[in-house]
Amino acid sequence: MFPINQTIAFVILSLIVGCSPNTSPPNFSAFNLFQSKSDILNNTVIIPGKSVGGVNSKTTRADLVKMFGESKLKDDVVLEDEGTISVPVTKVNLGNNKNFTVAWEEEARENLLYVRDFGSAWKTPEGIGVGTSFKELRQKLGNFKLTGLGWDYGGFINLETTKLSEYQGQISIQLAPEQEAISKHPQQHEAVLGDRELSSTNPNWEPLNMKVSQMTVHFDE
Repeated sequence: MFPINQTIAFVILSLIVGCSPNTSPPNFSAFNLFQSKSDILNNTVIIPGKSVGGVNSKTTRADLVKMFGESKLKDDVVLEDEGTISVPVTKVNLGNNKNFTVAWEEEARENLLYVRDFGSAWKTPEGIGVGTSFKELRQKLGNFKLTGLGWDYGGFINLETTKLSEYQGQISIQLAPEQEAISKHPQQHEAVLGDRELSSTNPNWEPLNMKVSQMTVHFDE
């Protein structure tokens, strides 16, 4: 038998060796990495002003590569403000209605401007996303005002006096009518055209089968 002091010393030495840094990666590291990426890919929640899944105000293009891989990204330039401003963007193609586009302040793509072009899988905590119907919006927002149709800024909701007024300035929600409905109801369509603000209670909206066609998320500083 070992003397008690030698036994204690052996136990302590075993603990030290067991706790020593291991130069080879632990067996579970790949699993944790997979879980992390899986969480990111499956997170399709939009928190207006805060985050779009794993994307937030500090995200850079390099971060997008780490999250989704270079093969899922495509850089492009889009025209804004009726074609007067060029904006660098990165399109994130995740499939399964999870696509979205990040706009940047500069060509280096290091300072995020906004996120838009969401697939239908993306929703706010209230369940609002591309494809949400006019009727559903009235249930979630209460009565609201929106701009008339027929121009670049047509169909935008004013959230200021709604149940989600805290989102004003953090998310833009744009509605559009179905083309078939326009053909069937030309008079109702003409009645809601123009650069003006109209109430959601206007009866001309209902036959146009309006739905959310675009959402743009802006981030708090």
